[in-house]
Amino acid sequence: MNRTYRMKRFLTVSVAMAALGTAGAAFAQSAAPQDDSAKVDDVVVTAQKRSERLLDVPMSVTATSGEELSNAGIGSTSNLQHISPGLVTVNNGFAFTPAIRGISSVGTSAGDEANVSMYLDDVYIGAPLAGMFDLKDIQRVEVLKGPQGTLFGRNATGGAIRIVTLAPSFTPRAELSADYGFDFKQVKLGAYVTGPITSTIAGSLNLFHLENDGYVESVAPALNGARVAKADNSSIRGKLLFQPSDTLQFTLAADYSDRSDNSIFSAIPRDGKNLNASTPGVLVGSLDHYPGGTFPIIDTTAKGVSLDGTWNPSDYLTVRSITAYRSASGLFQTDTDRSSAAVSSLRLIQDQDTFSQEFNFSGPSEDRLSWIGGLFYYHSTAGNPYFQAVSGNAPTGTVVSNFTDTVKTTSYAAFGELNYDFTEKLHGIFGARYTSEKKQFDFADIVRAAGLRTSSAENTWESPTFRGVLQYDFTPDANIYVSASNGFKSGVYNSYSLPAIPVAPEKITAVEVGAKGRFSGITMTAAAFWYDYTDIQVTAYTSLPGGAYVSTLNNAAAATVKGFEFTARGPITDHLSFDVGLSALPTANYDEYTTASVFIPNPVTGGATSVVPYDASGSRMLRAPKYQANARLTYENTVAGGELYATANLSYNDGFYWQAGNLTQESSYTTINAKAAWTDPQGRLTYSLWVENLTDERYSMNSTNGAPGLSDAFSPPRLVGVGIAAHF
Repeated sequence: MNRTYRMKRFLTVSVAMAALGTAGAAFAQSAAPQDDSAKVDDVVVTAQKRSERLLDVPMSVTATSGEELSNAGIGSTSNLQHISPGLVTVNNGFAFTPAIRGISSVGTSAGDEANVSMYLDDVYIGAPLAGMFDLKDIQRVEVLKGPQGTLFGRNATGGAIRIVTLAPSFTPRAELSADYGFDFKQVKLGAYVTGPITSTIAGSLNLFHLENDGYVESVAPALNGARVAKADNSSIRGKLLFQPSDTLQFTLAADYSDRSDNSIFSAIPRDGKNLNASTPGVLVGSLDHYPGGTFPIIDTTAKGVSLDGTWNPSDYLTVRSITAYRSASGLFQTDTDRSSAAVSSLRLIQDQDTFSQEFNFSGPSEDRLSWIGGLFYYHSTAGNPYFQAVSGNAPTGTVVSNFTDTVKTTSYAAFGELNYDFTEKLHGIFGARYTSEKKQFDFADIVRAAGLRTSSAENTWESPTFRGVLQYDFTPDANIYVSASNGFKSGVYNSYSLPAIPVAPEKITAVEVGAKGRFSGITMTAAAFWYDYTDIQVTAYTSLPGGAYVSTLNNAAAATVKGFEFTARGPITDHLSFDVGLSALPTANYDEYTTASVFIPNPVTGGATSVVPYDASGSRMLRAPKYQANARLTYENTVAGGELYATANLSYNDGFYWQAGNLTQESSYTTINAKAAWTDPQGRLTYSLWVENLTDERYSMNSTNGAPGLSDAFSPPRLVGVGIAAHF
């Protein structure tokens, strides 16, 4: 262990222990009388489809405001792991498949959806290719941990990420912002305006653009030193709020984004080992030096429109309707031999169109018995217009295989949840949902040396889910709860290969015991949880002549997850505040996984050997770090007549495995983001100095395997920048 590494770890542990020590001191004061003047502002969330204090929600939820995200350097959904312990936001190829408490998805084929569901203004985002996007005009982000099968339905076995954007306001407001990052010339521009149009209509408009020169240089002669791992992202979102009366309102929203960011495909061979490495003249690259002869492409467009209406016909009934259409499409191109040799590459398009309709009906939450019920309809058409395996560099090489596929999904659900106050202090929640889902799969070869094939199939799955909670209030600001719930991830076809045999739904049953309280202005939460995870959808590989592999899906694993989480936040002094979180996952193991497929680098050639079968029983689940922690310190004061704001945000990940059998390890890593901003006395201009990844930590955002060997795409290096924002 070198001195630099020891110093880095010492810094990490020291900061985390100092923050946790502050939280411990707050716990020690819990018996003291509460001082209302010391209380922090209540955080209000809608994690249970109704507005309530975060302190009163009987589940583990991380809620972060848009301002906190910006100050912590969190500009994309891919960075959310840095502010929510228990969440890992890495990619599986081009698909954004986050993991919560070790629950994640391995599928990237058309029609397969992540089992941590994502919602944008309560509209479900079904396409994993559209799950990674820039965060702007954000009111808050909520990370709901544990299965959410009752209120959020299918594909929420791990939890849900809810992104809530700013609502239009009848009070005029505008903001222009510009940031510049020096290290790889990153420019970020933003504009937001909101205000009244008439006495009953308000509107808002948000524009965003980010681009940089890339932080990786290509070394293959075919690319002439082109820069990769670069971004060019633009988006626009508009909203209209119509309030014709006190009992009726509608919000019409539309958004469009064009995102070009190929950093996930800027992969290099792990440890420099590659099947082609011994060939004279072949380059395999190094950190920030991309070896591939195929230029990596990840170009995605996403658009959507939604109408959200709420009607209160009486004091005893609220009706809400959410109608939405969303579309996403991506062009993806990657070098699969991971070297400068023109051996193999991949080029494909994947798209998905979805329509959803949800109705919610609810009674007053102040009554002893409150309730919510609803109906949900979802239809999706996803597919690959083409999926080309190319001999040589794409797009000029020879297409050796090509196919097209389509998966249509139709889902119906009915759900309801009752909240009952047994006494003033004892409360119960009882919920259930029933889902019926049908998938139709069509496949056709376009190019195949062994002969063209076509196939069609369909299947229907039905599943009930439930939730039960008991909660006891010691005081208005301190409670304990115990909950039991379950969820399922829908059955799916592996649309990348034949035969067309679907895998059954995954199922999870969870028990959580937690406590929440506020003591002398410090808000603390703690939760212990246990999961029984069965019928896990896993990927297996079959070897083909010539070193190629065909992937298949099957329900081949079961796992047990046990863990603990703790958070604390509040003031230290009149000007200094803190926010800390810790996730411990000592048990996240496969109970049974006897037919795993893993890739082990060949010590002679550097290529990978596919082992089928491989008994991974007892090994660690994928992307399930034993420990994660975050700590944030914030200082606010009046300086030179203006307002000074300074914050430092630390995130620690203990490391995890990319493959079953405790193989392909991701080492522990720590990131630190910091920002200092000063707003002039008139409140018109804000000047900022910021740094992302202060310690220049590099970790893998995506790890892939195959015949050439294992490869990794690394996170960006340190980025120092300045910013200015104008407020009107």
